[in-house]
Amino acid sequence: MPSRLTPVRSRKLGDLVIQQIQEKISLGVFPPGSKIPTEPTLMTQLGVGRSTVREAIRVLVSAGLLEVRQGDGTYVLDRKSGHEPLEYRLRRAKAEEIREVRRIIEVETARLAAKNRSQADITAMREHLEHKRVAMSVGDTHGYVEADIAFHSAVAAASGNSLLADLYRSFCMVFQDFLDSLIADRGVNQYQDRIHTGLVDAIADRDADKAVGFALEALDRTTNDAKEAAPE
Repeated sequence: MPSRLTPVRSRKLGDLVIQQIQEKISLGVFPPGSKIPTEPTLMTQLGVGRSTVREAIRVLVSAGLLEVRQGDGTYVLDRKSGHEPLEYRLRRAKAEEIREVRRIIEVETARLAAKNRSQADITAMREHLEHKRVAMSVGDTHGYVEADIAFHSAVAAASGNSLLADLYRSFCMVFQDFLDSLIADRGVNQYQDRIHTGLVDAIADRDADKAVGFALEALDRTTNDAKEAAPE
């Protein structure tokens, strides 16, 4: 069975533009009430076309972070009048911040899933694992990552905590591009199937400590892979 999958598309240019503008807003470089650089200036500084800049501004306006004043410019809204969606906040978080928060969420998710899971939850988890194996066998990177996200979302759903499940799904959507790139670069590690099978078995047995152990092992392996794949 091949362990290497097919290359995938890189992250959308517009997402990177949105990330940079959001970061400047959060750090106070573009404070509330201030006007952000003009469209031509953004195009020059970011090295992107007009359509990319306009799409990024449109998304940030929809998110409640910016306001376009016709004939005047684009302004940063006060935090009291605008609210940044969690997905956007996650996309501009530092890698270490993501790893720390993900660790907290996944450990508690595994613990609660072992306590509250139903038989339907276990069936769903095993089905998603099988979909991952099938995708890997035919070299379908995107299908593999989608099945992996579905698997982890099923574990979160088994926790019985709807807020925790929603938070985890938000994390998963942000991880998808990263996982696509990591797998395309390094291939699928064979330990994943063993660890995830062990996690499901532990949850099925209602063994919370063992479930947490498998969750931590998966996180540590993923972290090590990411560090090894990072450029020098």
